[in-house]
Amino acid sequence: MDKKEKLALREQKELARLDREAARPQFAHYLLFVMVVLTVIYIVDEITSNMNAAMQPYVLFDLFSITSRSVNSPEYTGAINTVAPWQVASNLFLIISPFYKALSDKYGRRLFLMINTIGMGVGMLIVMTSQSVVQYILGMLAMMFFTPNDMQVLYIMETAPKSKRATYSFVAKGIALISVSLIGVLSRAFLREDVPGSWRMVYLIPVVVAIVIGLMSYFLVRETPVFLQQRRAFLSLSPEERLARAEADRKTGAAEEGGVFRALKFIFTNRQLRWILIAGFLFFATTFYTSYYATVLEGAMSTELVAVALIVYPFFNGLVTIASGFFSDRMGRKKVCVLLGGLALVGLGLFVAACRLGWGPVAAGIAYGCSIGGLWSMSDTIILTMPAESSPSGMRSSVMGTISVLIGAGMFIGQILFIVLQNFLPMDVLFLLICLPFMALSLLVLLTKVKETRDVDLDSITADTYR
Repeated sequence: MDKKEKLALREQKELARLDREAARPQFAHYLLFVMVVLTVIYIVDEITSNMNAAMQPYVLFDLFSITSRSVNSPEYTGAINTVAPWQVASNLFLIISPFYKALSDKYGRRLFLMINTIGMGVGMLIVMTSQSVVQYILGMLAMMFFTPNDMQVLYIMETAPKSKRATYSFVAKGIALISVSLIGVLSRAFLREDVPGSWRMVYLIPVVVAIVIGLMSYFLVRETPVFLQQRRAFLSLSPEERLARAEADRKTGAAEEGGVFRALKFIFTNRQLRWILIAGFLFFATTFYTSYYATVLEGAMSTELVAVALIVYPFFNGLVTIASGFFSDRMGRKKVCVLLGGLALVGLGLFVAACRLGWGPVAAGIAYGCSIGGLWSMSDTIILTMPAESSPSGMRSSVMGTISVLIGAGMFIGQILFIVLQNFLPMDVLFLLICLPFMALSLLVLLTKVKETRDVDLDSITADTYR
């Protein structure tokens, strides 16, 4: 049996399996059930994303044996200078990410939903058990590799009714963001200033939940209907039909099958995606401050009060996120980004003022929550929602994975500026100095160059939809 025959046999088996999956009857209230499971996975994702920044001062105090417990000490600055370059270098993992994420266009969303979720749990486990700076950095890098993939977002978008895509996505994320307050609750329960290693227990429950729900998702959640339709349609084509379609794809830059290089070509040749990329690249230069907010809090108040702020901010983060979903489906993606970007900047200014003027942990938590609620809701719109609503089904995951890497490269600008300038200016001042111009440029590009995507039918998008 030659290679072509073996490939044809594998595809026949795959098609038969997907046909059986599509023919399976859904039980009553399956949509509600799958949204609950995906929301729990979203909670794991958000806790993993926030855990490193929230615990960073206490991890560094412990692993670097800093006795002063002051974030303004030379020892702590040295520790930051050791770890921060690795956080910048972790962006290089984004080069691998699109190749990894594109695999879900061929092998399905469900498998990678499980892998991502378990991967986040394993990353936190490595950090929790770390006895050296090297082990901590390895765990941190693992967390940073799996969190940006956001397979649960693609799952929601390919499962929810088209008129409710943003609402479902942002409600799930809003609930997940509110659940980030569990970091503050666990911090108050376990963190002790006189016990350097007490931070480890904060990781325990999230680790267990991530690994368990990751395993359960593979057996409880079905493949997305959009992937089933797209993959079955492709596998049903004859060799002649595939050749004809491939020829058409070469002319348009699109493809029925995903892949990083196809996605790259499509992004740069498609006007809509190209301008989304530019707007997102500029925007992501503003996101660096989310890695250092706990250090600013720790410099302004006691560990006990920091824990209060860590409980408060996720509620406002979640409320802003939930509201943004409803507004996005009603106002459109572009208009809501203006509101979210403005809220991010105003909230950041109030956060800096609260820490500098001693307004207390509640005020600081509310301001920071509103700021990152606007920031990450705008991020999801630019990096996830609008690219997904601008890409053909067969390469949607590939485009989302590839454009997220290209957009994420904008983080280098903000992070490098911050690392260099934090030796000369206070952290909180740099937050405002760097974020304001990049946010303004991003919104200008988005408003003037990108077309609205709110009501598009995901199944009918072609390479010419936004010409």
